[in-house]
Amino acid sequence: MKHILSRAAASLALSFACAASAEQLKIGLVEALSGPAAQTGRMYAEPIKMVLEQINAKGGFNGRPIAIAEYDSQGTPSGASDKFKVAVADGARVIIQSASSAVAGQLMEDVKRYNARNPGKEVLIWNMGSQAYDLTADKCQFWFFRVASNPVINMKALVGAMKEKGVLGDSVYSINQNYSFGQESERAIKQYVAEAGSKVVGSTLHDVNKIQDFSPYVARIKASGAKTALTSNWANDIILLLRAVNDAGLNIRFGLSAFDIPGAVGSAGPGALGYYFVSMYNLDTAGRGQNEYLEGYKAKVGEYPTYFRSQAYWATQLFGEGLRKVDFKGGNIDGKRLALALEDARVETPMGTWSIRKADHQGIFPMVVAEISRDVKYKVDNTDRGFKPVKTLPSETAMVPVDAACKMERP
Repeated sequence: MKHILSRAAASLALSFACAASAEQLKIGLVEALSGPAAQTGRMYAEPIKMVLEQINAKGGFNGRPIAIAEYDSQGTPSGASDKFKVAVADGARVIIQSASSAVAGQLMEDVKRYNARNPGKEVLIWNMGSQAYDLTADKCQFWFFRVASNPVINMKALVGAMKEKGVLGDSVYSINQNYSFGQESERAIKQYVAEAGSKVVGSTLHDVNKIQDFSPYVARIKASGAKTALTSNWANDIILLLRAVNDAGLNIRFGLSAFDIPGAVGSAGPGALGYYFVSMYNLDTAGRGQNEYLEGYKAKVGEYPTYFRSQAYWATQLFGEGLRKVDFKGGNIDGKRLALALEDARVETPMGTWSIRKADHQGIFPMVVAEISRDVKYKVDNTDRGFKPVKTLPSETAMVPVDAACKMERP
């Protein structure tokens, strides 16, 4: 009996020793947690942490719980760059970031420089919200994964659905934020509106999250005579723009790619009925497992998830599937092997299968175009309105080809 107990004690001690020596996966959530973009940043942070807690409850990764720490970028590239340095110094091997393409571009440069100087200790970025097209085109890199849409995908789906439903109109106004994402959205709008046989009669690029009064811009839209306005605005800029449209009583149909931000539908008022919205996720789609997901989420946080929260939830589930495909057996974490495992990840969501395209690390997923309607189960913003799906595009139809400018260098 003594020998049995001795062997058991030795085995237990060995298990503890292995667990203690295993490298813990540390994740740095570098996000806008204060400032004008904080509302969006926090919407991403909540479900990310929820899913990582689920993974930890099932045993974590590499024999230890995954550690996640928040780093407030304040929504600026310089702030994100500073926080990246702190996160890496704290041992982060994965940076998760979502809000702002300008921030994503800065972090990509930071990761590229860091990894070149620290072979064997590479850091990767898992992004689930930054939509600038060039992030997976001329800026594409092996260490960056984007589980989010982009302006070309958005406007292809949105304009196509509005044309098909007979609501695009012959004259369109384009209004977007003046940085990479907004500029790319403007180009995509012009391309797909022209292909649909309509005309862009006016176009505006404005400062990002700095404008408090959009009434002068609403006056420009009205003066153009446009029947439809298309925008990629997000955060405060979409809330304040729609509030100004509502205050002016402007009778125009909007098509949007970021309408599910708390406050946006409420600010738009009843006049938003008939507006169109393109997204990666829709709560009123009766997909397999949808009710279980939505009710489980509500039981956890007390409310149903918005589109952004759902996007972050399933994108983090996809990350978890990638973790399940690699086993470091309690040893050191190899960033290259981890990245290769993420390339092979697939997750079944109520909207369909989500995965990663190896050639450019663009996420692959279906897209949904919805109309603001009262005829929905899930209302938003404490209104009687929500997003009624009018067209769902399977991933093979929704996605656009790998851009020729992407020359990914694989280690």
